[in-house]
Amino acid sequence: MSSKLSMMRTIVVTAALVAGVSGFAQAADNSTRSARDQAFAIQNKFLQDESTSMPSGSPPVDTSAPAADPIPKATGLSQEEARFRIMDQQLQAESTGMPAGSPPVDRNSVNQDPRPSPAAEEKFLEQNSTK
Repeated sequence: MSSKLSMMRTIVVTAALVAGVSGFAQAADNSTRSARDQAFAIQNKFLQDESTSMPSGSPPVDTSAPAADPIPKATGLSQEEARFRIMDQQLQAESTGMPAGSPPVDRNSVNQDPRPSPAAEEKFLEQNSTK
């Protein structure tokens, strides 16, 4: 019976020591973590202040004011399709890389530098090969 009591006492003392050591390690970790957290908070505030593109004194946006160029509401499908066609034409005109006054491409004209036929290419390779 005394051996069981001695073993239980050893287990309790060991558990108390482990709890004390882990508590000390956690306190040390918390102080390190809080220093890191403070450094991060300072850096984050600095970067957030720099990243805004709005001047600091700009007035708030008045959302109740009407838009400068409002899109008229379509009451039917035909009006919606017409509005879409107009928008599509405008976007296509803006997205082209061609200058506004360039002539259309003539697809029937002969290429200036046509690709050689496979037979001519093979003959050229045979003549210039090093055997």
